[in-house]
Amino acid sequence: MARSVCLRHAGNDAPAGTEVIELLLNGGPVAAATDQQLASALALAASMPQLELWASVPDGPSLCMLRNAEHAWLMYLREPGDDGFHSCGNEHRAGNAYFRLDNGQVDGYPLAWCIDIEACFAAIRFFHGNRGARPQHIDWQS
Repeated sequence: MARSVCLRHAGNDAPAGTEVIELLLNGGPVAAATDQQLASALALAASMPQLELWASVPDGPSLCMLRNAEHAWLMYLREPGDDGFHSCGNEHRAGNAYFRLDNGQVDGYPLAWCIDIEACFAAIRFFHGNRGARPQHIDWQS
C-alpha cells in the first residue's frame, strides 16, 4: 500500500478578480454575501450534527465540508471537475467515518482525513474572505 504524504500548501489558487462566494447547506442555498450573513450561516451549520456544506465561486474553486457528529473533513476543488485535495488529519487513524450527503446517500471516508470541526469552519471563513483561495492552515493531500 502506498503511503500518502500530507502537505501544507501556501499561495492563492483562486482566479484573479473572483469575488462572489455561494453557499449551499445540505443542498439549499444560504445567504453569504456579507460577513454577518456568513457568520449566521456558519452558526446554523455549527448547530447541525450532520451536514454537507459547499462554498463555491461560480465556475471556479469550491470547498466542501462534510460533518457527522465529531467527525468532519474538507475537500478543495480548483475548478469544476477537478480531482482536488482533501484535508489530512491523523494519518494513523484507522477506519472510516460515514457521512450523509445532501442527496441522502451515505458514504464512508477515512478517519485519517478528519480534522477539527472548528478548523473546518475557519477554512470556510478563509475561503470566503480570500476569493476562493485554498485555506493555508489545513494540511492537504491530493
